[in-house]
Order: sequence, then C-alpha cells, then structure tokens
Amino acid sequence: MSRTENHPDDTDLIIRATGPATEGGRLPLSELARLAGGLQASLERIALSISGNTNRPGRRPREIVDAVRLDFVGFRQGSAILQVARTGQLSLDDLLGSSLDALEAGVNSLHRDPTVLPTHFTPQVINGIRDLTGGISMSNVTRIEFRRGDTVLFTLDEALQRAVRSVQPESVQQAVTVVGRLHMGDFSPAGLRCRVDTYAGSVLCDFDLDLRDAVLDAMDQMVMAEGMGEFDPNGTSVHVLHLARLEALDSARPRSLDDLAREQGIRPVTVAGELSGPPIEDFDEFLAAVRSTRTGDE
Repeated sequence: MSRTENHPDDTDLIIRATGPATEGGRLPLSELARLAGGLQASLERIALSISGNTNRPGRRPREIVDAVRLDFVGFRQGSAILQVARTGQLSLDDLLGSSLDALEAGVNSLHRDPTVLPTHFTPQVINGIRDLTGGISMSNVTRIEFRRGDTVLFTLDEALQRAVRSVQPESVQQAVTVVGRLHMGDFSPAGLRCRVDTYAGSVLCDFDLDLRDAVLDAMDQMVMAEGMGEFDPNGTSVHVLHLARLEALDSARPRSLDDLAREQGIRPVTVAGELSGPPIEDFDEFLAAVRSTRTGDE
C-alpha cells in the first residue's frame, strides 16, 4: 500500500535531525539549506523520471517543479524538528506523493543493498542523496529522520552515507546536437578525436574511421555535430560526444575593406565638395533658433 493510501489526509512531512549540532533545539543554517535544497532537488529529479521526462541539462519543466514543491511551515525544538507541507492542492495524479514514495523506497533499498540501484534513482538522484548525507558526522548531525505522523519513512545516517558513496557513478547518454567551430583533430588510428568549441564551452568528440575524412575536411570550420552525448554524473555537461554525423556550415569568410568597398561601389572622397548633400529645408530658421538659444533671446 502506498504512502498516500496509508495517510490520505496527512500532507505534512516532519524532518527530525539529531546530533551535537542540534543541541538546544538549534540547527546550523548550512545544514538547514542542505536539507531543504537537497530534499527539494531529489523530489524534482525523481518526478522527472516518473513523468518520463529526460534528465537533460537546463531548466526543469515548470509543471514538474510546481507539482512537487514543498514549503517550510514550522520549526520545533527537541533535537531539531522541521515541518514542511505541500505548496498546492493534491493533484489528480499526485506526483508529489509518488515521488515521496519512490524516495522512501529507494533510500530504504540502498540501506539494505547498495549494489542494486532503486527504481527512478538516476545518477542525478544518487548525487543528490550523496549531497544530503554530506553533513552527517559524529561531530555534526548524526541522524536525520523523515516522518509522517509517528511513522519513520526513511533515515539518513552514516550507513546510508557509506552506501551512496559506494555506488559507482554512471554516465548518462542521450542524443545531442552541438554547433560550433571544429578544432584540434587527432587522426591517428588509436585516437580519432576532435574538439568542437561552442558558445557554452568545448565539447570533446570521438569518431569512427568512416568519419575521418569528413572531420578532416571540416577542420577550423563551423560545424553541426550529432551523436550520442555521454554526460557527466551531474547530468549538465557532456563528457564526450560520440560522433555519428558531421556537417560543415556556411559561414562568413573574412574580407578585406578594399574588397568590400569594390563590391559595394564605394570609392575614396577626393574633393571636399563631394561631402555636401542636398539642401536642408528651413536651414536658416534652424540656425536662427540655435543663435537665439545661445544669446538668451526669445
């Protein structure tokens, strides 16, 4: 039975932190920011996976972000107890509830066996859980419980910290198209690499032998490169692009000023009179107005 079926009317989530840093019912702002930001980011990433959206770099869809948004609504002493609640009303598909269920099941699964990645726990989610547990230590916060009512949904502790650190980072692959200038080719049989410099940075590429001539011909030109991009675990930067297609783009070639002048029929001015244009209407009245302003006359 899902969490929403067990607690259909209970929408608040209680976060209870314990450890030396919480003595006197206090909590460092750095830990509060880590908990709030990490929990929200993890829910958004899981919601993207549940809804079938690709974890592509860039801004997340607004409807996904809004569906799983939580608000901080209270702080209670007794260790450090934070209370959060959903921002809006219960949606028809309850994406927030489903994301919380997946987060609960995944964290508990990692506690049992960190060698098996839970459902919807993409590399980005694993990185988020790793950040969430980053502040756990014997001298800071030793345990963080996520509760609903009297039920502990899941716990962040040193055991989970070790579990997520043992998970080997995996790259994310998806179809990518980049546009930029092709530079730095390595055409040795063991290399076959190049670099495309874009407005956002450089993208390293590798390619098969059948693309060697196309890459060589397009060197130092603007190109459109397509293939499977292998993203870093953070999901925001391309580690390497495996080229499948390369197209050289037409771009402006540098032209001298003399060439441009001849093309547009422009010639040097040799007589000062050539600078004069057609007569300006009411020019005398304009000069009179200027003189009047300078002398203060009406």
